[in-house]
Amino acid sequence: MSKKSGFIIFLLVILAGGVVFFGMSYSKKQREQLMTVAEQTDQKVEEVTKEDVTAQIAGYEENRGELSIIDYLKYVSLLKDEVSISFYGDIAQEEQWVSEIDTYIKDQIGSTMKVNRLPYTDYNTYQLISENKVTDLAQTNPDVVFFQLTPYADQELDIALADSSDYLEMNYAAIKDVLPEALIVFVSPNPSSSEKGDTNSRTLDYTSYLNEMISTVESNEWIGFNLHDSYLEKLEADGISLESTLTENGKSMNSEGTAVYSTLFEEALNQKRDTTSGI
Repeated sequence: MSKKSGFIIFLLVILAGGVVFFGMSYSKKQREQLMTVAEQTDQKVEEVTKEDVTAQIAGYEENRGELSIIDYLKYVSLLKDEVSISFYGDIAQEEQWVSEIDTYIKDQIGSTMKVNRLPYTDYNTYQLISENKVTDLAQTNPDVVFFQLTPYADQELDIALADSSDYLEMNYAAIKDVLPEALIVFVSPNPSSSEKGDTNSRTLDYTSYLNEMISTVESNEWIGFNLHDSYLEKLEADGISLESTLTENGKSMNSEGTAVYSTLFEEALNQKRDTTSGI
């Protein structure tokens, strides 16, 4: 190889090395610039998200006096990492409508939510107070309590209507004492074809106690879902007999009854209420 050729090869090597060096340097600068742009974009997105959340919270707070329970739970989800609801009172552990409402609320809220069941089947208002069941409820730390009213059990206890009303007020006060920020929603049970007209020693059937409870809820301006009456109105409008929606005992709901009750519950969840008694 001649000296000239060797010199040319040397220059080519130097040139190639320079190209590689400057190429790597340029690539590094490009990466750094892209990373800077990405960080700035993420920062802007985060700022926009925070502004959006703040605006949403403000919007909910301005309308607390007429907010649906679904919107109230959405509002709570913006304030907390996890939303918690509890079904409490005279419900059965296996009742299907609870699962359906659980799924519906989760789909609407779209955030982490804990659902608790505290079934005290056939418990009356006095038992819930005397056995201090509110302690179990408090442990679930719910943002919303769906309190299933107990007209059947109170009728069975054979107490005066005034006492039933007083015990219900005691239950509300007890819950608020341990869960001051919980929103309490009283829910009436489905109607019965076998229990209506079946009176106790006071010649009162379960509807007498239910009407007293509903009156107590309304007079105290608490939140109530009167699904019992809505259920009967729905069946009458659709020309469906009550018996066809219940099991043989004339009290528990079959699949058709569960579908009716769940639909009415969902509708009630979307009606505007005064939620200022909550958080």
